[in-house]
Order: sequence, then structure tokens, then C-alpha cells
Amino acid sequence: MTSDPALLLQQAEALHNQGRVDEAEALYHRVLRQAPQSPEAAKSLTNLGVIAHGRGRTGEALTLHGQALALAPQLAEAWCNRGDLLSDLGRLEEAEGDFVRACDLSPALLPAWFNLGNVRLRRGDTAQAEPCYRRAAALAPHLPLIHAQLARCLDAMGQAEGAADAMEAAWRLAPDDWRLLTDLGALQQQAGRLHAAQNSLRAAISLNPSHAAAHYNLGNVFYGEGRAAEAVACWQAAWSMDPSLGEAASNALNGLHYLPDLTGDEVGRVHRRMMERDGSPPPAPHANAADPGRVIRVGYVSADFRRHPLGQLMRPVLKGHDRSQVFAVCYATRPGHDEITAELRHHADLWREVAGLDDGALAQQVRQDGIDILVDLDGQTAGNRLGLFALRPAPVQMSWLGYPFTTGLAAMDYALLDRATVPPEAEAWFSETVLLLPGSRLCYQGPETPEPAPPPSLERGSVTFGSFNNIAKLNEQVIAAWARILNRVPNSRLWLKWPHLALDEVASPLRQAFAAHGVDPGRLELRGNSPPAQLLAEYAEIDIALDPFPYCGAFTSCEALWMGVPVVTLPGPRPFSRQTLALLAAMGLEDELARPDLAAYEDLAVALAADPERLTRLRGGLRPLMRQGIGDAEAHVAGLERVFRQVWTDWCARIKGEA
Repeated sequence: MTSDPALLLQQAEALHNQGRVDEAEALYHRVLRQAPQSPEAAKSLTNLGVIAHGRGRTGEALTLHGQALALAPQLAEAWCNRGDLLSDLGRLEEAEGDFVRACDLSPALLPAWFNLGNVRLRRGDTAQAEPCYRRAAALAPHLPLIHAQLARCLDAMGQAEGAADAMEAAWRLAPDDWRLLTDLGALQQQAGRLHAAQNSLRAAISLNPSHAAAHYNLGNVFYGEGRAAEAVACWQAAWSMDPSLGEAASNALNGLHYLPDLTGDEVGRVHRRMMERDGSPPPAPHANAADPGRVIRVGYVSADFRRHPLGQLMRPVLKGHDRSQVFAVCYATRPGHDEITAELRHHADLWREVAGLDDGALAQQVRQDGIDILVDLDGQTAGNRLGLFALRPAPVQMSWLGYPFTTGLAAMDYALLDRATVPPEAEAWFSETVLLLPGSRLCYQGPETPEPAPPPSLERGSVTFGSFNNIAKLNEQVIAAWARILNRVPNSRLWLKWPHLALDEVASPLRQAFAAHGVDPGRLELRGNSPPAQLLAEYAEIDIALDPFPYCGAFTSCEALWMGVPVVTLPGPRPFSRQTLALLAAMGLEDELARPDLAAYEDLAVALAADPERLTRLRGGLRPLMRQGIGDAEAHVAGLERVFRQVWTDWCARIKGEA
């Protein structure tokens, strides 16, 4: 057997690469015995460190890499190997330094560049990670993993087009990899390539029909196209395959409100069934002092404390709380912030960024903060933390504002709404006890914009209908009704606005759907996204807003009404169909703008279009009525605090009665 250290090292590394680790380890030790000060010894030491790392002996591995570097400080592989270990230990700054040193010493060392990119991506330094991945891709263009990581980096940077291109490059190198196809479909959807995304995800499903993520992503694509029923079917399939996929369950439940043929009882039963959480441990007793008269510590939980309808609706609440009654704590469960976040944070008594906490850790934080009433603001919307509420970290738990329906969660005590949104017969659909605010369940205070101008039809000579709602709300019944309205009002136009309407592959089918009902596609004005101020300004082009059904507008209706545009609505029995009605009721306009059946809804829209004096009167009067009926923050917050005081008093009475 050879005694040449170079040959021994070569043999050892060959065995190591073949997975024959024990044999390789023996040869590395032989190199160390025969030539302890040689370059081969340094390589043997770092390779032994890799073996120790793989066996979980991290302390030994660090020592071995350190010995290798002491013997050969110019050995790039040793810096790279130690960087791998430090990265796994979470010591990212040190790992980054080791990878940088390895790249400097050996610019062609592929693992150093790739892992440097990974560490920088984990640290959130995407701008510095990207060139690392590009260098790695140049060194090994045949490796799909590198292109996939570049795609993930570009996605984190918000470069949707580049991310989709990079993931497509990865997939072309591994066309049968259903995981890559699933990721590719998601990135294509974000880049607005919806048909390509469908093809990718269908291919992924054909390769692995039980891959829940592919079904989930396909649901997202359908939703982006406005195909709500198909989206719900995909999300339900994903959840049935992987019940731990909470996002699929929430999307499916939220999506039920778009479907016109379900009863409220059916929707409620599905919520309760999907939110059953068998095996959850019973909550520990709460240590909150049962004093009904003290300041109540209220915790608000949301992913949307930002420029989002919910974030904007919380502004008057946090600002208006009576600090002698309520100590307000906000748990921001999504990272990132904007000017709305800053304002909300300023008005909160305590602000916690908790995106990095799992449900158990967040529940512990809530208990430590002594929260008396924990308020869910998200319901079954994206980013919700209903898993936190299932652990019951607070004595009283309540759902409010972001989701006017049952959460389906047994641990949620109350749902806070208003009577117009939830008629008495609908309360049976809730797993929670329904509590009612005296006015609207929300308080909308519009931005400082110029007072609404007269109806644009006075100058244009023709009426423009409009809806800036999510196009997933435009089911076949809505399209047919709106088409009949257009056909009854000569020369009228319909202005629709939603981000994906900027995509021809979404806009064209919608034009065709209206054409099938006899509407010239040229009468449709389809617009994509725009900044908030521009969006509001575009209401100056709209005479009458048409509310979709059964999922009607809420914040969208607020904006239209604030800008002087009357909203014609068709409330049904389900709460999501009654949100605009609730706004109109608070303004005293439910008899003028809401109708109980489809024929009357269409007749009202046509009648308004033929009555410019009525349109002019409405346009000038809507904003003052909003200020009085929906924008009265003092009355709204006072009503909210009365509810808090009542449920807190009830809990204190129960605790004292049990003592």
C-alpha cells in the first residue's frame, strides 16, 4: 500500500465521495500520522471536520477545521467547510466571513460562492446574494439547484420576471422535477404569466398528484384570473392532502363567500368542520386579575397593520382609545412596514413585531403581556394566526373587523359585527356568540381629497358604471346582470379596475364573457393597479358603482361612497353580501341604494342612470353622510369599549363565581 500522502489523500477523497466514510476516515488519519505538517494533512484535517459535522459532533468539527487553517491558512476548502458548519450553527456573520475568504483565495471554488449566496439570503442581504448566485451559475451552469436559488433570491428582491426566468432555467435542466415545476408555477403567477403558471402546475400535478403545494399554487392562479370556484376546489384538495397547510384551509374558507349557490348554514358548517383542532391541550388557567373596573389590556392580532383596508380602519381605533379604559397592544404578525404602520405603532400603547414567533411562542408572549381580551382582526384571510387563538392564551377571545363571518374556531368566544351585516337568523351560522356594535362594525375616515365633482355623465353625455372590486367576485350571474344593465342604458360604459386586468390573458376572457351577453367589448374600460391617490381620483370618471354579489364590497364601497359615487347593492342573507348594505344603513341610505332582488337591483341602476338630478344630489351628499354615519370615531370607539367592558365584566363574574 502506498505511503505517498498525496496518493493517500486522493484515495481517501475518492472513498469519501462514494459515501464510504469510515474507510475515508481511516486514510485521512493515516495521512496525518505519516505527514502531519504537509498540505495533505491540512486537507485531511478539514475533511475529517466535514465527517464530524455530518455525525453531529460540531465541537470536534470546529476544532479540526481550526487545526487545518492553522496549518494551511491559504486553504480555501477549509474556510469553506468551516463556513458550512458555522452556517448550520446559525453563526451567519462568521460563516459569511469564512465564505468570503474562501472566494478570495479560490475564485473558482463553486461551493464557496453558492454558500455565500445562501448565507446572505438568510441574512436578508439579497442585493449581495444575487451576484454570488450568478457567479455560481457561471461556474456550473448545468446545476439546476443554483438557478433555483437565484430565482428565490430574485423573488425576495421583488424581481418577479427575473425570478420566473431563473426558475424556468432550473426546470429546463430537470424537466421531471415536480418540486421545481411547483415553484416555477408560483413564480410565473407572480410575474403575471398565468397561462404558463397553469401549465407548469398541471405538469407538476401529473408527475405527483398528491403534492399539496402544487394544488395550492394552482388555486392561487385561478383566483388571480377571477375563477373562484376552481380556486376553491384546488385549495380544498391541497388541504385534504396536507391538513397542516393552514393557508389552503383559510383560502378555501374565504373563497366560499364568492360562490353564489351556497347557503350561509352550509358555509358555516364547512368553517366549523375545517377548523376542528382535535388533540389541542387544554389551556392553562389565566392569571389575569378578575377586576371588572380596571384598565383592560386588549391585544390586536393582524398581518395587515400597513397600507391595507384593515390597517387604515384601525387608525381611528388606536388613536381614539380612552387610555383610562383600554391599554392597546398590537401584535404585527407580518414583517415589513409603511407610513400606516408607523402611525399605528405611534398610537399603540405597546407594539410587538412577532412574525418570527410560532403559535406556541406567541401564545406565551400574549400571556406574559397580561392580555385580557385578544382580538383577531384577520379571520380566514391571508396571514391569519388563528392557530394562536386555538391555544387560548387570553381569557376572552374575539374576532372583529377583517372577516364578517364565523372563524369556525371553537376557542373564539365572540364575533363582533353589526345588525345590518348579521341579521338574527344568521347568528346560528357562527360558532362564536355574535355581539353587535350600535352602528357600523367599522369606522371609515377618508383621506383629504377634493370634494366630489358633479357626475361625469353631465359633461360626457353618457353614463359610466364601475366596480373596483376583486374580479373573483364577478361570477356568471354578476356578469349577466351587469350586461343587462349596460344593454338597457344606451351608450353606457363599464369601468372595471383590478391589478390582473392589466394582463391581456385575464382581460380578454372577461371581454368575451360580456360579449356573450351582447355587450360590445369596446364598452368595457379595464384597468390595472394604480397608486392609492390615483385610484381614488379615477372615481371622478364613474357615475354609478355596481356592487358584485354575493361577495360585495366593503372598503371598496367605502372609497366609492367617499368619492361621491353611489353604490347599488344587492344584499343577500349571507353576511359577506351585506357589507355595503351595512354602510348604507349607517348613512340612512339603505332604502335608496339597496334592493332585495336581482330585478329590482337592475332596475335601480337603470333608473339612476336616467336621473341626472338624483345622481347630482347623491354625489354631493354622500361624503357628509359618511362623516356622520361611518366616520364618527368617537362614537365608534366608545361603542367598541363598551363591548370590551361588558365581556370583561362577564368573565370576571364567571371567575368569581367559580372561585
